[in-house]
Amino acid sequence: MVQVDVFWGYGWGASLAVAAGAQLLKAEKPYETSYWAKTLVFLSLFWAPTGLLLLIRHPSWETMQAATDFYAMSEWLVLAFGITNITQGMLGFTVGLWLLRQGRWYAAQMNWLLGYFGMFFILLYGWDGLGYDRFLYDRDMFAGSPAWTPYAGTGAGVVAALEKFLLTFTNPAGNPTVITTLLTDGLWLIPPFAYLLLTWTQQGVLRDYAPGREFVASVQLGLTYLVSVFLVGLGCAAVAALTVGGVGHLLGIGEVVWHGSYYAPQNLGAHALSYVIGLPVAVAINWYLLLAPGRPFYWFMKPVWAPYEKLAQRR
Repeated sequence: MVQVDVFWGYGWGASLAVAAGAQLLKAEKPYETSYWAKTLVFLSLFWAPTGLLLLIRHPSWETMQAATDFYAMSEWLVLAFGITNITQGMLGFTVGLWLLRQGRWYAAQMNWLLGYFGMFFILLYGWDGLGYDRFLYDRDMFAGSPAWTPYAGTGAGVVAALEKFLLTFTNPAGNPTVITTLLTDGLWLIPPFAYLLLTWTQQGVLRDYAPGREFVASVQLGLTYLVSVFLVGLGCAAVAALTVGGVGHLLGIGEVVWHGSYYAPQNLGAHALSYVIGLPVAVAINWYLLLAPGRPFYWFMKPVWAPYEKLAQRR
């Protein structure tokens, strides 16, 4: 999704910076290494085209139901989408490398998780508390392609909507649905990313951290990374969605997540204020209860950050 990919692209680049961190720290000019070059190739040839395919084939879904069709979008929006898919990854890589150079190993891991946190928050909550409903509504499933309205995606329940979204691969006309295109994108995108992530860590930081068992350690790290995306990234985003929604309710705009009450124009100001108050509160809750050193997610992610801690001790 256009709104989501801003954060997801950042997460891709930040992840690759950490994967090649040991090698980049040894390089006098890290932006002249093959790691930077291959990151740009990945962002340009594998990541950016997947979003553009979705935008062309499923424009309503890819814009979170903001566009009725592809031609309803400005050409500048389409150009910006293609460009930012690459530049956001470059930014994530740059910030990740800077944190590694500062010796802030755990912060470098939080950097790529920040991308997934933003991605999942938009999917769950969005700008109106109905991000999940927009995500689960695929116009291409239905004859006549009715435009999205609140709860068009989850009117029969979230579980039923999720099941239908994940298991409907063609529409009545035989054309592919969103999930089919997503699976196609995944086949194009995930293998090269996994290859870079695992081989760079195996050849780099794990060579000193786990000599003789680099491959096994890289697989463990890869699995920890994957689970962290959905446990830590999605979990913290869910806390944020509930917190912002709860603040909105206290401000008198109703239970936005469940009832979409913000749609009343007089509630728009309070709805905006719920983000200003709710997001910092959610970040504080996530950090002090889940992510800070000694907290549950910190230890869960140990296979990801521990090799860099050992690297720091040897420097």
